[in-house]
Amino acid sequence: MKTKLDDQYFMKIAISEAEKALKRKDYPAGAVIVLNNKIIAKASSTGITKKDPTAHAEINAIRKACKKLKSRFLTGCVIYANSEPCLMCAKAMVYARIKKVVYGTEHGEYGSKKTFDILKENGIGKDIEVISGIERELAEEQLKRFSKKGIPI
Repeated sequence: MKTKLDDQYFMKIAISEAEKALKRKDYPAGAVIVLNNKIIAKASSTGITKKDPTAHAEINAIRKACKKLKSRFLTGCVIYANSEPCLMCAKAMVYARIKKVVYGTEHGEYGSKKTFDILKENGIGKDIEVISGIERELAEEQLKRFSKKGIPI
């Protein structure tokens, strides 16, 4: 009998993806996209190393998932991100029709603690379920290590 994996399990994988970015001296962001309890894509941030301001972990994972599913829609998918998605990534999630977003920690310095509230206030993304605080301590620790290295964003 197959057991349903939980949010903590997938969040730890997103944190592992973020660790890969940190080792490359990139922004420590990781994302995992899951459909029916199965990982269909995972990615880390490559914005600094590829000199691409749109190469956030979430965008990279969305691109991989769309390619794998051969669709521009990710209906029914859940995305896990170690830190709160920025407004660009959140809007991409809405356009991709992702049903649920789970993230570890807010990133008040560079993100908005109300990213999804902003979208919902404007009538966008009202159908997305948002859960925060999963593996918060691990996610915060990664961001602190990045900040201490003084790598420019």
